[in-house]
Amino acid sequence: MAEEKDLSIESKLREAWQEEWRYFCIRGASRFVVWLIALLALDFLIDWGLFAKSGMSGNIGVFLLLVNLAVLGWILWFDWLRYLKPYDPVMTSLEVEKRHPGLTSLLVSYTQLKEPADDQPNVSQELIEAMREQAVERSRRIDFREIVDFAQLKKLFGVSAGVLLVFGVLSIQWSEHFGVLLKRLAGGDVGYPTKTQVVSVRGDLTVRVGDPATITARAGGVMPAAGRIFTKAADSEEKWKELPMKASAKKDTFARELKGLAKDLLYYVRLGDDKSREYRIHVIDSPQIVGQSLVLEYPSYMNRDPGKSDQLNLEVPEGTKLKWTVKCDPPVASCKIKVGGRQFANKDSPGQEGIEIDAQVDDLGTSVTFDLTAEQALKYTFKWTEREQSYQYEDVQYAVKVTTDSVPDIDLLEPRETSGIATLKKVLNFQARAGDDIGLSQAWLVYSVDGAEEQRTPIFDFAGATNKTFDYSWILAEAIEDLKTNSRITFALEVADHHPKREAHLRRSATRQLTIVDSETYLLWYRQEVAAQNEELKRSRDQEISASKAVEQMKTEEGVPKKNEN
Repeated sequence: MAEEKDLSIESKLREAWQEEWRYFCIRGASRFVVWLIALLALDFLIDWGLFAKSGMSGNIGVFLLLVNLAVLGWILWFDWLRYLKPYDPVMTSLEVEKRHPGLTSLLVSYTQLKEPADDQPNVSQELIEAMREQAVERSRRIDFREIVDFAQLKKLFGVSAGVLLVFGVLSIQWSEHFGVLLKRLAGGDVGYPTKTQVVSVRGDLTVRVGDPATITARAGGVMPAAGRIFTKAADSEEKWKELPMKASAKKDTFARELKGLAKDLLYYVRLGDDKSREYRIHVIDSPQIVGQSLVLEYPSYMNRDPGKSDQLNLEVPEGTKLKWTVKCDPPVASCKIKVGGRQFANKDSPGQEGIEIDAQVDDLGTSVTFDLTAEQALKYTFKWTEREQSYQYEDVQYAVKVTTDSVPDIDLLEPRETSGIATLKKVLNFQARAGDDIGLSQAWLVYSVDGAEEQRTPIFDFAGATNKTFDYSWILAEAIEDLKTNSRITFALEVADHHPKREAHLRRSATRQLTIVDSETYLLWYRQEVAAQNEELKRSRDQEISASKAVEQMKTEEGVPKKNEN
């Protein structure tokens, strides 16, 4: 009989615990559903109204999903799981007694003293049995399941059912949108259905630097009045720049020309409520010279070591051979050197149009070499053919100035008189000064007797000196055979440099003349010259005395005391 009583209370307590579980599960599930639907609705508003329209990647949905899971996990624990405790008859008894205070702890005592207390020998078993019978008697008419009130859940359950119903209807009506939301939450890069569809876009393209790019897009569905294109520099954090796109005659195609492209550009197109994905315009820049070196091989007659330069605009002596080595970036497939207004050694003159030289390009396409000989001033430019798309570019113009090897100078210092007389025994002493910008070669005495053919006699070797004053004595009788009285000698000095075109690089001094006379005539001329010089000296002395007297008179008139007066 006692066992039946125990089973009755025990089963009622377990039923109460199970009823409590059902209560918390229904309440937790209802709240969870409300939160789930609310979060999904919020996700849709944020993703469709903000992320998708601003062009964000579908990967942003993963972030929303993680936020949702965090919120739902907290709701699951806070409103549901933390209330689902394992069966504990004592705790359940307390819950029952809390609702039925008249039990006065009988049910708890009944549960705790169910078995005899061996460790408490002083406790009377009869008293325990009496308490247990009293507990059974007092709880016989009590329904332990009343510890929970399901009526409290009616409003919550109705709200959750209504929200679930509305969500179900909307998800059926907007099934495509709901499917896209789920895919985007899973990380899919998909777009929501739109009234207007971007059917096609020009896509990725490659253009030359400075060339325009025409972007076209075709629309489907509801046709907008105009389109919009959004651009920004690639790999930059700047904001998108919005530009309008005009509709074509067919109204379904929109176009925009982008001019002055200097660097890679990102763009996407928006037509109505739809937008395309991002595309890239790859701008191929013209090859740029990033380094250069030149070797200058001077003409052999200058006897100079090769020179170097790092300038593309330079000045060199005439006949210099130039060897260019140019580094460029990006790589090129080929390079031509366009040269105009110049002449080449061992080549025909290009005329006004100039010529083109094929430069040598290394395997990497970053080093270009070529050479030419500058005979006169020239201008040149690089015509690049880049590797990626074989676009051709023409560089700026450079210039090579050529300094012409000037003709040497000669100044005859002695004799200074342009004409004179001499006897057959005359020794004529020369003194001359010569100079050249590169170096002198030789000097000659050039003379002619009575207008006959000129004779040339080498008189000095400069050995490459650039400036030199030299002397030479010319014995007329030894140099000129059959020299006679009354012969007229015309003479001058000539100098040359080392230029290979010697005939064009000779310079002659001023010409002098001598007339050969007999001794009496020369003596008479000499006396006349001495008398003339004495007369000149006398005249100069008289002028000096007259001037001195005039000065003394002026001093007297002005009252200036003489030097010997104190």
